[in-house]
Amino acid sequence: MMGGLDKVEKIIIGALVVFVASMLLLAGICIYVSWYAGTHPDYGMTTVKTGDVTWVCLTEHGKTIGCDTVEEYK
Repeated sequence: MMGGLDKVEKIIIGALVVFVASMLLLAGICIYVSWYAGTHPDYGMTTVKTGDVTWVCLTEHGKTIGCDTVEEYK
């Protein structure tokens, strides 16, 4: 099939195939990571004591979303 191509043309075609395959793989990984980050939020809760009041703070990806006192949740 490739009998009419010389060695340099075969190398260029092979490199192009490898390049396209690696770009498709990289694009697939990027799409997966974007989907995973968007559909799997990293929520957490921390407690903070200030004086005689204990606060519960909701966090998402390390950022504090909001805080409220523990007594309101009892």
